[in-house]
Amino acid sequence: MTAWRSMSLYWRLLISYLLVVAVASLTLYVASEALAPTLFDWHLEHAGWRGIMIMPHGAMLDLEQALGGAHARAMQQAVLWGVLASTIVAGALSLFIAGRITSPLRQMQRASRRIAAGRYHERLAVATADEIGDLASAFNEMAGSLADTERRRLELLANVAHEFRTPLTSLQGYLEGIADGTFDASPETIAACGRQVRRLEHLVDDLSLLSRVETGQERLAPEATDVGRLLDQAAAGVLPQFAAKRITLDVEHPRAPLVVRADPQRTGQVLGNLLSNALRHTPEGGAVRLRAQTDEASGAEALVEVIDDGDGIPPDAIAHVFTRFYRGDKARGRDGGSGSGIGLTIAKHIVEAQGGRIGVDSDVGRGSSFWFTLPLVDA
Repeated sequence: MTAWRSMSLYWRLLISYLLVVAVASLTLYVASEALAPTLFDWHLEHAGWRGIMIMPHGAMLDLEQALGGAHARAMQQAVLWGVLASTIVAGALSLFIAGRITSPLRQMQRASRRIAAGRYHERLAVATADEIGDLASAFNEMAGSLADTERRRLELLANVAHEFRTPLTSLQGYLEGIADGTFDASPETIAACGRQVRRLEHLVDDLSLLSRVETGQERLAPEATDVGRLLDQAAAGVLPQFAAKRITLDVEHPRAPLVVRADPQRTGQVLGNLLSNALRHTPEGGAVRLRAQTDEASGAEALVEVIDDGDGIPPDAIAHVFTRFYRGDKARGRDGGSGSGIGLTIAKHIVEAQGGRIGVDSDVGRGSSFWFTLPLVDA
């Protein structure tokens, strides 16, 4: 039975067909052998020759003709009965074999309908090692992917609702306070409302960009770009925030141009997202290093690193840091509400869309190093 289940579906079908033919032929032979003598005797009896021991010499010719006719009719009827019996047996055997072979397919059909109805926990038992077994395994993988996609969809909806709720609640509080006289419509209050509006705008822009980069609809404009120049521009854009938190930002890159082929605007956004992440996770008075160099391992890529001396990332969380809205520590990453929770996800898609790689190395208690590579133009 184990050998039969591990056999290819092609050979199982071929052997099944041959078995049906063999059984039908055997049934035809047995039926003919069993019925022919009986039918022959019956025809002799009805012809009036049964029991005759002695006959006139002149009647031999008539006897031969009568016997020949009886034999022919007996064989004809025996074959007809044999064909009928073999057809019935072959049909029953074919139905049995077809049922055994198609039963997993019917189970798969029923399971697919249940999955279409939203029951993503459905799985099929993989009982064979043939094509149907492979199909069942692929079906289970598909069902698992659908279940994971549905889970992430629900998490996304919950996270988006949460991200919107925080600034909206703040705005509602300010507006209600102004309406009932608790707050004055002072420049400070209006500025606070403006910050929440900009936070919402930033979140909407990030969600829109994430949708485009995940579906491949975001059009990049790669060109020969000096990585060192991008680092200087990115650092200049975040220096006020770093200074406000008394965090030192050191920028290191070769004096000679380190030219890659990349979209300067989107690559600058990647740097901004990584620097913002480092700012949130670096304690006050800490230090962050932003550096670029030729990747020694490949020699054909530029390696960019953002290194902080924060708390680091637990090993079990490293695999999830580029997942949308993932935060290993719910208490971190909300300084001023600046983190949308999808900056690293956007960075990953932009880097990979330009033929690069992105990752993170981290030691708990010693900080993290987020890095990405881009192909060098001269490589």
